[in-house]
Amino acid sequence: MPSYQTSITIDASPESIWQILTTVVAWPRWLPTVNSIEPLDGDTLAIGHRFRIRQPKLQPATWVVSKVEPNRRFEWRASSPGVLMVADHVIESLAPGKTSAFLRFEFRGVVGSLLGLLFSSTTQRYIQQEAASLKAAAER
Repeated sequence: MPSYQTSITIDASPESIWQILTTVVAWPRWLPTVNSIEPLDGDTLAIGHRFRIRQPKLQPATWVVSKVEPNRRFEWRASSPGVLMVADHVIESLAPGKTSAFLRFEFRGVVGSLLGLLFSSTTQRYIQQEAASLKAAAER
């Protein structure tokens, strides 16, 4: 299954990055790859909570939080017939005031494999832009 990933070192604490990363309703303010996020179950990032996300050049998708490890990781998933998309966000302290952010996006399923190939360049560009935007937001 197609999988895309990137990592970036950020001059900020894991806690401050976590705050930015998990306040998903604020993403459109600092993340150019997201037009809007509509919380469907409250704006808290909690397992089972759903968020309707609109992105440039993509169809709107409803993402469901599937994993949360406070100050370290969250994962969410979106699906439609034949497609499962998984986005993972991991942060790890490297040294005081220095943190690594790792982002991964996977396409799964019969149709997901095809979509992953069709949207390969867009997905890779978006994930790299998201990492760079997170770094800029955290280092402000």
